Amino acid sequence: MEPLNLPIQGAVSEQTMQNQLVTSQNTLVSSIRIEGLQNRSYENQMMTLNVEEAVNGATDRDYKIAVLKLHGIAVADKKLLVTKKYIVSVFQTKVTRMYRSRQQKAWLAGKASTKRETFQSVDLNENTRECRRVKTLSIRALYALGLDYGVVKIGIRAGNMVEVQDVIPGPKLNREMEKSFFHALSGYVKSLPHTLVPLDQVILGADPEFIMRKNNGSLIMASDYFPRFGRVGCDAIWYGQNRSAKPLVEIRPQPTRDPRQLVIRLYKGMLQASKRVNITDVQWLAGALPHPGFPLGGHIHFSGVYLNFKLLRALDHYLALPLVLVEDPIGVRRRPRYGYLGDYRNQFHGGFEYRTLPSWLVSPTLTKGVLALAKLVVARYPILKADDLKRYTVQKAYYDGNKEQLKPIVSRLWEELKGLDDYQRYQRYLDSFFRMLFSDKTWNESKDIRKLWKIPPYR
Repeated sequence: MEPLNLPIQGAVSEQTMQNQLVTSQNTLVSSIRIEGLQNRSYENQMMTLNVEEAVNGATDRDYKIAVLKLHGIAVADKKLLVTKKYIVSVFQTKVTRMYRSRQQKAWLAGKASTKRETFQSVDLNENTRECRRVKTLSIRALYALGLDYGVVKIGIRAGNMVEVQDVIPGPKLNREMEKSFFHALSGYVKSLPHTLVPLDQVILGADPEFIMRKNNGSLIMASDYFPRFGRVGCDAIWYGQNRSAKPLVEIRPQPTRDPRQLVIRLYKGMLQASKRVNITDVQWLAGALPHPGFPLGGHIHFSGVYLNFKLLRALDHYLALPLVLVEDPIGVRRRPRYGYLGDYRNQFHGGFEYRTLPSWLVSPTLTKGVLALAKLVVARYPILKADDLKRYTVQKAYYDGNKEQLKPIVSRLWEELKGLDDYQRYQRYLDSFFRMLFSDKTWNESKDIRKLWKIPPYR
């Protein structure tokens, strides 16, 4: 299967797109290569939507089911009764159209039905919990399979279980779906000249988490010391049956264009937290899963850049894969419910939050390296080459925490990054970070992080 070449010199009308991208069978071509972007040396994966390997994988049902399950996505691979169905048209991070079955019950494919299924359009602004879950799962499924666009079929089973029925990279389209797809594609094409941005255009924020545990193993509730919101606050996750008891502490520094300044603000936030919780018989723990049942995140916020699947895949390659080399082996249990590849959330300020990483507050070296690398990757991702995660074996190595399999890949990524002119700007942080990655040591999630940060009081 060869991608269809789409020249973009000058303005491209929707009618022109339709003539090229919709087949005589009224199906969308399954792969597109964008051509004609002047004065840009973007990599092929930036200019190709639905790469060949991803399309081939999405047409093999057994492979498709295996990949989706690896990413922690519920798949309807049995003939079970569903209460309703959704057909969701997706272009990267956007749901472009959505339809819901009219009848209350429908059988999955393979079971005879006495009625012809009919669907009605769903307002994309509908904000019910079910609609939010359907949209999120549709985008996740498309991303997990390495696709950039397609149609996702979702089934709702008893107990409000949301499952993926199918993902189709070259679907049949009605006129509404065609129009919304071409609008999304046009937006992506128009954004391409602006995706390679100056470093100083990228604004960084963060809200890494840690947990406080007494030496006897019992948790200290963050909600006893910190408000729900604020520069230092508690996360919404509660402990046991008491919803007011929240154990996770979040440091939320003011965003900045300077990674070093962000680290300083994080440090000041931890000092503030230490003054509030002036207890010596306690450990501050970070990482992925330092206490059973409470996975931690090292979320990074970005503004000043255009969010798309290509950017998320770059963050997965250059941030998520390297951290596996130094993570505590117990942290593997955080995945795939948390820490799954491509996890993101749109933010009210117009930017987005990358949520895949564990809490990198384990050490200052790790924190400085992660934030400097995040800024570099987001500014330069269109010219970065990595596409290893298109292979199932590499995805599995990530979820399994297979350090030996990922080490040569990360080594190659480091060599590529060192070739960027902008690497020199953060070389001090990045060299220390990568030396730590290849030290054959792992962080210890049972170790108090205050000692390395020099935050009193610590044992």
